Amino acid sequence: MPKGKKKGKGKGKGKGSGKDKGKGKDKGKKGSSGGDNESKKLLKTYERNCAMTNSQMCSGIKSLLKAAAEDDKVVTKFILESVPVEKEGDMPVLFEPFIMSLRHERYKHIQDIHVWDYPMGHENIASLSLFLEKPYYPIRLLELMDCLIPSPSMHRFSQALPCCDLLTTLILDYNEFGDEGCKHLCSGLERNYTLLSLSLCYCDLGVPSGAVLGRILSTTAVRDLFLDGNELECEGVTELIKLCVDQSETEAYQREEEAKRKAEEEALQAENDKIYRYEGMTGDTSGSEKESKGKKTPPGSGKKKKKKGKKKGKKKKEPAGPPPVGPWVHKLHLADNGIDGYGEGGSFAPIICMRLFKKLVMNSKCLEELDLEDNHIGELGGRQLVEGLEYRKEAKLGGVKVRTSHQMKTDTFNTIVKLGAGLKKKAKKGKKKGKKV
Repeated sequence: MPKGKKKGKGKGKGKGSGKDKGKGKDKGKKGSSGGDNESKKLLKTYERNCAMTNSQMCSGIKSLLKAAAEDDKVVTKFILESVPVEKEGDMPVLFEPFIMSLRHERYKHIQDIHVWDYPMGHENIASLSLFLEKPYYPIRLLELMDCLIPSPSMHRFSQALPCCDLLTTLILDYNEFGDEGCKHLCSGLERNYTLLSLSLCYCDLGVPSGAVLGRILSTTAVRDLFLDGNELECEGVTELIKLCVDQSETEAYQREEEAKRKAEEEALQAENDKIYRYEGMTGDTSGSEKESKGKKTPPGSGKKKKKKGKKKGKKKKEPAGPPPVGPWVHKLHLADNGIDGYGEGGSFAPIICMRLFKKLVMNSKCLEELDLEDNHIGELGGRQLVEGLEYRKEAKLGGVKVRTSHQMKTDTFNTIVKLGAGLKKKAKKGKKKGKKV
């Protein structure tokens, strides 16, 4: 083999080769810092804090950190679950050692926090709030499901929400903090401009929460709202969506005016083209020379001037700006919310409420999902939905997935299923709300 080739091959295997340098860079991205990587450090700190607080480590977090340490990677998603204490002497899984470990190591890679079936007292909520208020933790998703969060604790939690500059999804399902807790939560969300999705399923919300959540839906970036299993009733739902309905009607009117303007412009342009073609065929331009002075030249006439200079490269895509703030709703889930004739307003209440939904379906271009299952809206309410879906189809606004109760005529229900197909049923967590008699 030639001498030059051998030398090149040996150089590729050497310490300073480009191949090895690339590997080193990739490894650094994964989390290696020459010694213990960040996942290993966090695991050791978590073990130490659990020993100090007489608690056991969460098995899911422990195994996840071990695997990440072996693969030299960092963990971005953590799920903490409580473990039932079966016999005396068993240590429980505690929340405090975990959150303390993240703060001690200043673990900046965390993005998603899930806490499931863990009873969070006021101290736990305060610790979590202090953690969220720190600017160097890029939390994007926070889920506290079935954590028995009381209403007073929501006041402390809400104070941290304006500091969460990257938080886009907040899930607080199965925490029965009621209308008072919802009020505290929304006071913090009013100063948050990044949250896109809010889930408050089975949180014991009543009619007063409708107006409070309606203000959040209309004045913040929140566009996906999941409120299954509450008691908003027709009155609360009306307050929730009325500003979104008004906005959708305004936008529909603007679209109509824009379509009319374009149609007039096209008709005028077609008339001008017809005049120019006629004059070109007859050769008589004397009568129109004076008139044509103030008119634009028809498209396609004359020679096109060549642009001088070199071709410019492709424009770089500008970074996406902040999400739009305003009364726009993309996904609205209101299954099992007492939208029926048993609340205030009597049998006419669901019809009035469903008329609003009809306008929303007809005019809202951004609406994607509407879930009204387990609400007795009746045949008249169902007809309102059908009319809205049919109008939307003719207007070519795009499909919307709709699910509703089957307590109506078969033809009406089948039409809704046909026009609004695609919304899958969300699995319930095992709790069932008592039905009205």
